[in-house]
Amino acid sequence: MNLEWDRLKVFYYVAKERSISRAAERLRTFQPSVTRSIQQLEHQANSKLFIRNRKGLIFTKQGEMLFERVCNIMTEVELAQNEISGVAEEVSGHLTIAMTHAYASSVLIKHLCVFSKRYPDITLHLACDDLDLDLTKRDADVAVRPYDPRASELEQVFLHERRTQLFTSEKYIQKYGTPQKIEDLDNHNLIIFDPYHTAIQNTQNTNWVLTLGTMPGQKREPFMTMNSVECLAQVAEAGLGLIALSHDSSLIEKYNLIRILPDIEEYPVKMCYTYPLSLKNLATVNLLGSFLKKVFKNNTTPSYGQDQGR
Repeated sequence: MNLEWDRLKVFYYVAKERSISRAAERLRTFQPSVTRSIQQLEHQANSKLFIRNRKGLIFTKQGEMLFERVCNIMTEVELAQNEISGVAEEVSGHLTIAMTHAYASSVLIKHLCVFSKRYPDITLHLACDDLDLDLTKRDADVAVRPYDPRASELEQVFLHERRTQLFTSEKYIQKYGTPQKIEDLDNHNLIIFDPYHTAIQNTQNTNWVLTLGTMPGQKREPFMTMNSVECLAQVAEAGLGLIALSHDSSLIEKYNLIRILPDIEEYPVKMCYTYPLSLKNLATVNLLGSFLKKVFKNNTTPSYGQDQGR
């Protein structure tokens, strides 16, 4: 069986994007051409490679086996292009970055904007998802996420720590007062971020306030729950209750939130720039990694808001 390279390349991008239309955009061609290439490849392979469900295209068993092989080939091609291009200013290509919605919007996006302006020939694809995308299967090329001690097949480069703290608004304080000690939380409205679909290991526990200072087995009832950090901050700004946010979130300043119980915070989470070991020599991966390490090394995170209750 002689599988043509052009069709394998089309298959690779359809597999990565899980979409004919998005693959056509990546390849700068038309959807019918992509569809035809996949049909011809399936005919050559004498196997169905994809099936369609409501979320898009998913692999058949044969498709997954082929993708693993093609992935290795594409990695070698990208590494060869990297060696040929040489200097950083000439590096170009596509880079898919996985991160949670909340981290992307409140911390990372401003830095990625700077990176994109500096290296316009690198096309970034942001895969914002609370699910743990599999980097070894190239669901994404790299990720910025908490350190995972079990991920021995991945390179994890430490970037910075995130510390969850408690915040509210001036409106709330004027109406309900400021908690002075942990036990006071029993008499306040606690608004909780609940990303009930998350599967990422070692993420911040923003619900720790429900058991903070309580007896074992006891838990406070939340006043409200939601799976949007942006909405969480807006509700706090409206004066409805107390929330937990990471100390580096841009939402603290955006919504004029005030830190309460300033001596209390959750155990810090170590954020890492993570990628498969097979991509350690890829220019785009190294370029973004070096950029982020420099950003977080030089970045003194502002102490947003005004501490209350000292």
